[in-house]
Amino acid sequence: MTVKDLRYIKTEELIRNAFLSCCSERTIEEIHIKDICARARISRNAFYGHYDSKYSLLEAVYNEVEKRMIDDLNEEIISNLSKDAMYRTSEWCIRSVNKNRSLLKILAKCSETRFRDMVRRVFIDETLHAVFNGTELIEQDQVLKMSRACISDGLTSIIMIWLDEPGSLSETELCNYLYDITHSAAGYFYKLLDNKEGISRKSGE
Repeated sequence: MTVKDLRYIKTEELIRNAFLSCCSERTIEEIHIKDICARARISRNAFYGHYDSKYSLLEAVYNEVEKRMIDDLNEEIISNLSKDAMYRTSEWCIRSVNKNRSLLKILAKCSETRFRDMVRRVFIDETLHAVFNGTELIEQDQVLKMSRACISDGLTSIIMIWLDEPGSLSETELCNYLYDITHSAAGYFYKLLDNKEGISRKSGE
């Protein structure tokens, strides 16, 4: 049976749904393979035909959500980033999060460390790579790494609080807040990148 086989696809869907249902009720440490199998109504062999552990399943879900949000990074948003139009970037971030809100809330509960890593990859690293050449040099510069970490950690904390308190702020209100609190720091970070030898904007290519 291949990954394109309808039975495989159906079992995959059952496993994912059962796993996320379990995660909404318990911590990842409290969930066992037998719990997922019981809820999905499949055998353990069927589960292991797809994943070797609950953690590999969790990572697969994270990767899928990462790709989904990165796919929202279209040419218009990249153009806005290149022009330092930070509000449009805030809109993309919050709308993408809101679109995947229920799933992200579960993932944040499963692993805060992995969730923070995902936010950095999607909303920091991918946007930087879309705008600048030479972003790998950030890893060699302590100030750039600290600046990136400051923006990424702040953004992640804002997202996690918002996910945990539905209805506290509308999407538009959060976009405005995110822009107000981050645009100066983001602008400063971009200025540092513009002045870093070996890093250049792609907009002039």
